[in-house]
Amino acid sequence: MISFKKINLVKFLKFEAVETKVIYLLVFTVFIIANLLVSSFPLRIDFSSGGAYSLSSSTKKIVKNLDDVLNIKFFVSSDIPTRLLPLKNDVLDFLNEYKKESKKINVKVLDPKKDEKALNEAKELGLPELQFSQLEKDKYAVTNVYFGLAINYADKKEILPQVTDLESLEYNITSIIYKLTNKELAKIAVLGKNEVFNPQEDDLVTFKKIARQQFILDFIDVSTLSAQKEIPLTYKTVLVFDDGKKEYDGQEIEALKKYLKEKGNAIFFVDGVWLQENLFTTEANHNLFSLLEDYGLSLQKDFVLSTSSELVNFGNQIVQFLTAYPFWVKTNNFNPKISYFSNISQLTYPWASSITLKKKEDLKLQELVKTTKKSWQQKDNFVLDPQRIPEPNLNDLKEFLITASSAKKNEGKIVLIPCSRFILERYQNRTADNLEFTLNLLNDLASGGALSGIRQRAISFYPLPDLSEQQKDLFKYLNIFLLPSLLAVIGGIKLIKRK
Repeated sequence: MISFKKINLVKFLKFEAVETKVIYLLVFTVFIIANLLVSSFPLRIDFSSGGAYSLSSSTKKIVKNLDDVLNIKFFVSSDIPTRLLPLKNDVLDFLNEYKKESKKINVKVLDPKKDEKALNEAKELGLPELQFSQLEKDKYAVTNVYFGLAINYADKKEILPQVTDLESLEYNITSIIYKLTNKELAKIAVLGKNEVFNPQEDDLVTFKKIARQQFILDFIDVSTLSAQKEIPLTYKTVLVFDDGKKEYDGQEIEALKKYLKEKGNAIFFVDGVWLQENLFTTEANHNLFSLLEDYGLSLQKDFVLSTSSELVNFGNQIVQFLTAYPFWVKTNNFNPKISYFSNISQLTYPWASSITLKKKEDLKLQELVKTTKKSWQQKDNFVLDPQRIPEPNLNDLKEFLITASSAKKNEGKIVLIPCSRFILERYQNRTADNLEFTLNLLNDLASGGALSGIRQRAISFYPLPDLSEQQKDLFKYLNIFLLPSLLAVIGGIKLIKRK
């Protein structure tokens, strides 16, 4: 019987007569051959939280149904900052995951800095050079580099100008693939608003411009004054608006109910309380409360306030009065299990109401967005003047649900955003992603859920807990004095031992 503890490989393999150099050469040759064999059959096991480095089942299903060759070109400059090198490798690994899923996907890496043909192609595609700063020789230097993707399928092309956001990379790529492989654009409808053709007067001008790049967008009327009585099922999703004046009549309500019952989808932008331009409040008479209740979404007749709020200018042309306004709630408290929040860093809700979920057996309810924990509500007696808003009691501070979805068994799905101004032109700002979030919703609903299984890559982040000022001081002074004190004690002990 062989003892593996005492085994001598040289004697066991009868290499005593062979020179050491030959043995080294044999070992090296075996190593190279084994490496080539293993690389031909790559094995990758993803132990990360939530499968952060694997493609979702939704993506796999989409790429396996390709009818033609899909080309993905990664334009990346050779002189990218050192800190981007790991990111470059991660992007390449992820692109190769797509390639492994389908033989019809080609991945190519191009360097516009060294290849003039690649540079011209990047310019023709409209890929921009990105600016990155890095520390070189004790000075900050700005580098212009390419770090984007071009995806083409048949005669269609799309670009991702930059791919520095790994968390949303899969959603961005797969949504483009889904769009390119669809033979016709999905149709969506707007209900409750008339289309305005003067850009200066259109409060949906930016939304319409972006949405019509991806969908066929129509404004429809199914009220008693219209010849149209039903919402055609050719519309994948309907956006239902509340303008603070419109009262939906019985025919419109029935048309919505029938459309949803026949597996239509809808996004509701409605208020729990109507607010006029002069900041006076009135009861919301849009008549949609009951319909939403049928889907387990109880729209509250209140306003939510938060310490996390936007700066609002209440001045005029002569005097500027800029202040944090608690009624304009700002939040990034999103449901991490939902794909709608790819590329979304923050949402803003001007004068939003809260939602209460009413569980029923035939409903699948999901909480999508909540306020921060330092939020409160006003009911009945509303004080909207920014200089007169009463301070909340500590016991009243909590999270409030401000966006939710509901899907009824064998019927359609609705999303409730209790803020009629959510995507209106005058309420958009550079720090909020309201339009992007709405388009993500539309992409999912209009795709029949084809994109819904795509998650953000679950990269773990463990923030420090909130500490009181006393705790912060304690840790600060411990860091300052603890190590010197320990060294002094150790030194003192050694001196005593020597004596």
